[in-house]
Amino acid sequence: MRASVKEHISRLKAYVPGLQPGEGEQVLKLNTNENPYPPSPWVEEAIREEGSDSLRLYPNPTSQHLRETAACLYRIAPEQVLCGNGSDEILGILLRTFTSRGDAIGYYEPSYSYYKTLGAIHDLVLQPTPLGDDPLTPPLPTERDVKIFFLTNPNSPMGFSLQPEFVARVADHVEGILVVDEAYADFAQKNCISLIRELPNVIVTRTLSKSYSLAGLRVGFAFGAERWIEQMDKVRDHYNLNRVAQAAACVALCDQSHFHENRDRILRTRERFARALKDMGIESFPSEANFVFAKLASAEAASQIFDKLTERGIYVRYFPQDGLDRGLRISIGTDDEMDRLLEELRTLIS
Repeated sequence: MRASVKEHISRLKAYVPGLQPGEGEQVLKLNTNENPYPPSPWVEEAIREEGSDSLRLYPNPTSQHLRETAACLYRIAPEQVLCGNGSDEILGILLRTFTSRGDAIGYYEPSYSYYKTLGAIHDLVLQPTPLGDDPLTPPLPTERDVKIFFLTNPNSPMGFSLQPEFVARVADHVEGILVVDEAYADFAQKNCISLIRELPNVIVTRTLSKSYSLAGLRVGFAFGAERWIEQMDKVRDHYNLNRVAQAAACVALCDQSHFHENRDRILRTRERFARALKDMGIESFPSEANFVFAKLASAEAASQIFDKLTERGIYVRYFPQDGLDRGLRISIGTDDEMDRLLEELRTLIS
């Protein structure tokens, strides 16, 4: 047998998602930044309509109606929109379009760790730029000559947001494509979609998993210049977004009243939770996402609290790496869910 796995894949350390509960296990799940509220009621109707005889038919191969719906909402042309099976698929499409084996990609560190995994999968050179002692005022990327620089904004897992003016400076600084990963931008005060009209090398990615409560359907977007989207469309898997996801995403985007109501509830809970943490002596970064990164006294304290919360059926996220190991990333749930977590935290740190 001559079959073998690529050497760089054998060495690959796979991405590790947040802990998932077992079947039937009842937990308070605040570790994967899902929306605690249901999606628009229109979504259920759209899913029901698609769950009939139409399931025997392939979906629209380009997600054309969804492209047009998103373009209308964000005031761009449909030709500037690419739809994907979650924004993670979009990130893979970006690498398949703009990079070749041995090329360099960059990103700030800490940020979304999947960039590192994707780069390793594609056998690319990784050029991380440390955020520095003050992540709110990071340096410009240390390496300019990269094919893609990924900028998570708001940052994950810390939650802070960088101003569009700084993002534009990064775009001018790097020689390749600047991908502004806006998975959490709907919870922020500002976003960078306008930059795709002003700067030729900016592509913005979005997801409906968080703010539109559609994590289970996996819908993401890329917004950029028509010439880039046209090339990315060539490497996109055909029929990549199923009929149900396309239909549900369209009606979710159209129901802006429901979107704003849910988002505003999360923002109110986020601010209340951050204040409660501060009253307990726990600092956090100023969050513009649907989570809070709570900073504990030490890495040992953070790890111990994570373990004890897990034992009590409360899932939060702990990252055992430099720059993050003193913190816990905590998704924003309902007020009752956050009150339960606060009660447990008071017990554990008293």
